[in-house]
Amino acid sequence: MTTTSREAPRDITAILGMHTPAAKGVVAVYIVAITIVAFETRQGITTFWPIALGLVVLAAGTIGLITVPGDPLPVPATICMASAGAIASALMLWVMPVPLEVPLQAWTHGAGTTILCFMSVRGRWISAWWGLLAMAMVYGLWGALTDQGFVFGAVMVAIDGGPLAMATLLSFTLRPSGKAVFALRDAATARISALSAAQAAAEERDARLRQLDEVARPLLERIATAEQFTAEESEAFELVEANLRDRLRAPALTTPDIDVAARVARTRGVEVILIDDRGMDATPEEVKGAVRARIAETLSAAENGDVCVRVLPPGRAALASIYIHDSIGTRRITFDHDGAEVQN
Repeated sequence: MTTTSREAPRDITAILGMHTPAAKGVVAVYIVAITIVAFETRQGITTFWPIALGLVVLAAGTIGLITVPGDPLPVPATICMASAGAIASALMLWVMPVPLEVPLQAWTHGAGTTILCFMSVRGRWISAWWGLLAMAMVYGLWGALTDQGFVFGAVMVAIDGGPLAMATLLSFTLRPSGKAVFALRDAATARISALSAAQAAAEERDARLRQLDEVARPLLERIATAEQFTAEESEAFELVEANLRDRLRAPALTTPDIDVAARVARTRGVEVILIDDRGMDATPEEVKGAVRARIAETLSAAENGDVCVRVLPPGRAALASIYIHDSIGTRRITFDHDGAEVQN
């Protein structure tokens, strides 16, 4: 699984915290430590540039463990890291005294194994074992070429099979667990999103019920009296019916300002039609606000005739339109998806 630079990693490196400042600090301390070991085991060495070059190789491999993205490791990085220990060992053994003056002068295989262990955890355990075999071959050839025996040199590396075996077993258990962790996290996020959506829907439903209660209850109580309705009451019934129709047919246009403007326009005899075809559902709030404000302004200014406001379906070139037909004439106002007004 690969990640972009803008995304948080979702692989074993995230579980181990290999992208954290703490991991970088550990790597820095480790590189300083192997540098000190190389310096303190310089007895009998007369040529130092292979030592320095070997340190660079090991440092590069170690840094790559926490900087190279991808799970498992990309093939080029895998090849470089798997061979880092063998290359560094060859460089340093080339200038080591024979026999070694201090046992710690053969420290390079341990540093190489450290890289191999983390390679294994990062999904390249087969390549890690090949890297260990390569180091054993280098030490064995060094032993053979220095008349100490191939087995003598190779045995120095054999002890590193234990840590690498443990790292391999750890990768078999930790990596599937890591995938399960992210799967559970995704499931929890999905549940939270679903609960949030359900809660929002419930709140919206409750708000609409409260609005309906405020608007319709007095009229229903009046109807229950079974008395003759006055002309004003009949007009109030018609306005409430129109408002309820707007709420059902054009929820995106149901705001206090538009409700008031539509009600006032209807009392003046203007035929107001509001239609919502859902094209504004994903529109930014600032754009919605600008369009709604212009709609309310148009309704407030209407004195006669018809005003039809429509939010267009998704995918249309325009976001919404206002059709006006009155004593002045017929005209249309169109809004683009940035809320800009286009007069037709």
